[in-house]
Amino acid sequence: MSEENLGFIETVTGVLRRPTVTFPYIQEGDFMKGAVIVVVAAVLAGVSTMTYMNKIPLEVILAQVQNVSVDVSSLQGTMGMFSAIGVIIAVLAGWALSTLLFHALSNLLGGKGDMKRFFAMTGFASTPLLLKQVIRMIDAFTISQDAAVGFFLANREIGNKLLTGLMGANLLNIFGLATLYLTINAINANYGLGKGKALVIALIPPAVSLAMTLFL
Repeated sequence: MSEENLGFIETVTGVLRRPTVTFPYIQEGDFMKGAVIVVVAAVLAGVSTMTYMNKIPLEVILAQVQNVSVDVSSLQGTMGMFSAIGVIIAVLAGWALSTLLFHALSNLLGGKGDMKRFFAMTGFASTPLLLKQVIRMIDAFTISQDAAVGFFLANREIGNKLLTGLMGANLLNIFGLATLYLTINAINANYGLGKGKALVIALIPPAVSLAMTLFL
């Protein structure tokens, strides 16, 4: 493990281009840098969600909850904001909980590593998801209302639970798969575990998400 201190941009590009070489350089002191990546991704996810929701007429959204006896007519101007807040919390909580789970499982399987350093690593490992949110943000501001409604209805009509679960687990797009790959490298670098064990650990959160979609 080298003590050389890489700059923020150098670390980001290094993680994307040469993760096996770059992750060992990430230290505890890089925690805030890693956290910034996740926070920015969460904010972009929230803003893009709010933008999408504001383009979808309330009656289209209400059709999904028409059997719920709750008066949501007063939410005409705040539906998007509530959705954005929920998404931001979900992204931040997902990062924190999954990192804690990775840490616990890694120690259980014989790995030894610092948790704060690993938080920094998983923050940098979230770079592909940040790139995804940048693209999503651009799309949210440029998509037409008709296209936004069509996309919303298409997602609502997906009847295949397996497909829905895989989408929710982020395993059907290149950004999610890239994050999974970077997470494997982060576990390997921080805990000294082999790639096989790291893969099993990295797959636990998406597997749990998939199971919840299929059986709940």
